Amino acid sequence: MASYRTLNSQLIVADYARSYPEIVRGEGVYLYDSEGRRYLDAAGCTAAVTHIGHGDARVAEALAAQAKTLAVHPTHLFHSPLVEAYFERLCAFAPDGFSRAWTISGGTEAIENSLKLAYQYHRAKGRPKRTRFVGRWDSYHGNSVTALDVGGMVGRRSFYTALMPSQHLHLRSCQPYRRPAGQSEQAYEDELVTELADLVEAHPDEIAAFVAEPLVGSALGAVGPTPAYFERIAEICRAHDILIIADEVMTGFGRTGRNFGCEHFGTHADVLACAKGISGGYLPLGALLVRDEVAEVLRDSGDPFFSGQTYACIPLAAAVGLAVLDRIEGDGLVDNAREVGGYLKAQLSTLLEHPHVGDVRGEGLFLGIEFVADKTTKAPLDPDWRFSKRVEAAALHHGLVTLGARGTVDHVLGDHMLFAPPLILTTAQADELVAGLSASIDDALAACQA
Repeated sequence: MASYRTLNSQLIVADYARSYPEIVRGEGVYLYDSEGRRYLDAAGCTAAVTHIGHGDARVAEALAAQAKTLAVHPTHLFHSPLVEAYFERLCAFAPDGFSRAWTISGGTEAIENSLKLAYQYHRAKGRPKRTRFVGRWDSYHGNSVTALDVGGMVGRRSFYTALMPSQHLHLRSCQPYRRPAGQSEQAYEDELVTELADLVEAHPDEIAAFVAEPLVGSALGAVGPTPAYFERIAEICRAHDILIIADEVMTGFGRTGRNFGCEHFGTHADVLACAKGISGGYLPLGALLVRDEVAEVLRDSGDPFFSGQTYACIPLAAAVGLAVLDRIEGDGLVDNAREVGGYLKAQLSTLLEHPHVGDVRGEGLFLGIEFVADKTTKAPLDPDWRFSKRVEAAALHHGLVTLGARGTVDHVLGDHMLFAPPLILTTAQADELVAGLSASIDDALAACQA
């Protein structure tokens, strides 16, 4: 296998002693290295990015044509008809009631801008002390210091806690599989909702917004909530005019078998923070979609949205975004994610016969598995095994790109994997994925027991 050693590379990477295959091209759901070896992209590259697959000529042509015409312009002086056309299309794709949008360069910026917008909303209503955000442990909302602070993924945030103001508030995440033994889902949900109610009561004039992924992605491996969790959270937030920011960076644009992940749970947020699949990986792109009632408060204040980045609201991004929406809508990829995702989930569920596969979960083509030492107690595997990472490494040898992660149980212990292949996946490719994964789990277990 062709590779280079990072010690001889000028790239700043996480592992300086590891060798990496040299990837040279992508086509459809596959990546190819410099020796022609093929890998099924079961993770969507850096998790849930490659919605329309690799090497899409129509999107590449749209990108090139716009780059030759007009890539950027000064947004404080001009409007672009192409950007306006994209925003109209973007809002039509969103749930009802979202008719304002703003584009930036990626997921972290989408979250940062959502937090700023929530703060500005409360300032406009005469509440300047609403400066705190409620996040959940075992969540990841981006890699800036503020996004890490609002998030609760300990493995990502712990190195930077000295830089954090630590003013933000955190609840337990909603993990039905991990509820206490003998507790019903209803009792578990009641407990979590009461936890938010108590937090709001303790900080009645300080909280600007509640932030959550509809289904938790890399931090927990496609964990969805109990049935009425988000509806009940929304009732509390709306009673206190606390905004709800849905982190749709991974779950948006058809990934879960609906246009947006929050549409599974009977309620919509006030702000949708989007990225990844919005451009399919063809350009760094993120967006905010804002509920009309929130946008009107900002408009009526007379102030502009106090934010802006170099690549905010540019024509090049609009051209790519339109081309990707053409593929998602024109080729029925939301329906394909639902149908093939249902098939893939059923096939992954056959792995529950394995003694260390404890749970299979998720929606559409946003699926996860959790590994356990014992299915009865749900005890985590020995952390020294680094089991999910062993499976990830073994999968590469079986021609699969996967994403293994840890921290499922107590922010540190526990192993899980997230699967988010392109939305063009076929049932035959789903079978290929599961066969390779099954062999990889066996290989990883054999290595741990050797």
